[in-house]
Amino acid sequence: MSDMNEKINPLLQIDTGFRSYLNAYTRSYQNHMVDGSLDYAFESDFAVRQKIMGLGGSSKLFKAVNSQDISAEAKHLFMKCNQVGPLKYPDIYDIVKKCAERLELIVPIVFIREDMDRALAYSIASDIIEPCIVLSKQLVDMCSVDELTLLIGCECGRIQNNHCTFNMAYTYLNVNKYVFRPIERSFNQTVSSQLFSALAQWVKYADVTANRAGMICLDKPGRYLDIMCGLYGKGYVDFFGRSQQGIDFTQLSAKAEKIHSSASRSLKVEDELSDIERFLLAAGEFLYCETLYSWRRDVEDIEGHAESGQICDVRTNVIIGNGGQL
Repeated sequence: MSDMNEKINPLLQIDTGFRSYLNAYTRSYQNHMVDGSLDYAFESDFAVRQKIMGLGGSSKLFKAVNSQDISAEAKHLFMKCNQVGPLKYPDIYDIVKKCAERLELIVPIVFIREDMDRALAYSIASDIIEPCIVLSKQLVDMCSVDELTLLIGCECGRIQNNHCTFNMAYTYLNVNKYVFRPIERSFNQTVSSQLFSALAQWVKYADVTANRAGMICLDKPGRYLDIMCGLYGKGYVDFFGRSQQGIDFTQLSAKAEKIHSSASRSLKVEDELSDIERFLLAAGEFLYCETLYSWRRDVEDIEGHAESGQICDVRTNVIIGNGGQL
């Protein structure tokens, strides 16, 4: 009798193993993986990170960052900062849930830091630390819902694409005085010129990947340029210490349309554009990419015939200023 029940009881056919549970819990973004990276990720981001990991001195730097800096940062957050939840900062919690849902990601822990005198969003994660997004209280007070959605979406993208350790390693370059400084800095050696150059180069490409994630999270991805220009207009300074006030959205939007109307083989970008303006135009090219609409099937294609991810990356490389070369 028991043998018969096993054959006909459908509940017994359900796989209750831990790995099946884990696969369900982590959602389905594995369907968007291509050759080891997410389909929305900028190809130069992944390629340069692979290059960095092979450079002399990188292993010691990343070991210090992973084992000490990030751990110290996490300890400070859990002890001193407010954690976002359904009862505390519920509006932000709803934004985080929406971003995680759209990127098919486990909802990360989010902290609000009140011990910081600048408007900043950043993320930390490592092999031993659960992914966390950090928002300064000043940023929360300064930003609209759309601006917070974009910034939180960008940080979700950094977590999803394993940027966090590289971001923290960048703080050792001392590029400018506004670069984020972690609670603890445990690496005392000099960063080699080759590693310095590669990390500085990578940041441009990582920004493109992160901002593509932010676009996926926006209710209206087409407002990306408008929202970013508004943020910089308010005096926003990013994790890497970069800022630029006075970006004219109308002019930049016109440049974006002109650039996109140019064929890839004849694509040119004005030399006088700032690094931030060039980066915004490069990231904005994703609005015309079919990959965006594969993540957001509820959003109508901006042109009705989006370009492939490969073409989008080629054009982005040219716009960002490396001529399509890694």
